[in-house]
Amino acid sequence: MPQSSQDPDAVSVETEVITDDDYQQTLEQQKHLAAQDQKARAQARQILQRYDQGFTPNLIQDIRLSAFDSLTASRAIMQLLRLSLAADEYGAVGEPRLTYTRGRNVAIAQQCGHILYQLGGLRLMERVVTRLIPPFDQENLHQAWQGIGAGPAEILKATAAKKLPSTGFTNPKQ
Repeated sequence: MPQSSQDPDAVSVETEVITDDDYQQTLEQQKHLAAQDQKARAQARQILQRYDQGFTPNLIQDIRLSAFDSLTASRAIMQLLRLSLAADEYGAVGEPRLTYTRGRNVAIAQQCGHILYQLGGLRLMERVVTRLIPPFDQENLHQAWQGIGAGPAEILKATAAKKLPSTGFTNPKQ
């Protein structure tokens, strides 16, 4: 028996019609993001190759940290980049990128996030995500880092805490 529009169990389906111009613009944006991601992955491979040859680059030179703290942060970033590139080898095309929230990677990503938070707070974490992590992995890293920086008292307020607009990280100071 066909469902009528009056039937409370009827499923409502909404469709969005876009113009060819809108479709082309969306397609161009996706191509641009894919190109940025590809460029970031090539940069990550170069960084890790140099690191594997014994050179630890200072990846966050523009942040006011001591040389030791900069190298500590750089090592944490390299672990994140290594996870990202490893996901490339094992992930299937079209598979969701769960680079930092899958298996043991969660603990590694959170440990790196805690290190970065201790060294430079949410500002450093955001800088790492936007400047060094490949775009297709950024949202997943945001998910893995949820709650970092929140102390025991602030965790109780987590449901009321606001998110920082550009990062998705919980701001424990609100």
